[in-house]
Amino acid sequence: MPATFIRVIACAAVVMAAALAQANAQAETKLAAGLSWIADDGTVLTITAVAPNGQLTGTVTTQAGCDAKKPQPMTGWYYPAAAGGALAFSVNWESCNSVTTWSAQYSNATGSFRALWHLAIASAPVWNGIVAGSHLFVPQKK
Repeated sequence: MPATFIRVIACAAVVMAAALAQANAQAETKLAAGLSWIADDGTVLTITAVAPNGQLTGTVTTQAGCDAKKPQPMTGWYYPAAAGGALAFSVNWESCNSVTTWSAQYSNATGSFRALWHLAIASAPVWNGIVAGSHLFVPQKK
């Protein structure tokens, strides 16, 4: 093969690699203020602020149960990493006498996260006073 042809192929490979890296960077969705996610049960998480130390503030809106469709204040924490990060957030359902905490691993590649949650009811300890589950949260389209 002529040396010129090999140089053209090498240059094309470099250009394609750079374009692929740029496309991957654009596809990543970092967790940030002003974004919302919707869970498979219709729960919406909206983050209004991310402090430099990782503290989150925002709202959580459920579609069923006590306080349905009423945004509730949320506070939490986010620890960023190269591919995403760890996050946890909690809501005090005042009119429901309960609290819920979610814990998740965030993916920059998909912009989504699967969260495990625990809801604890404010009452004397009973066998069903703590409920647990999981939800997949995906970015909500603007």
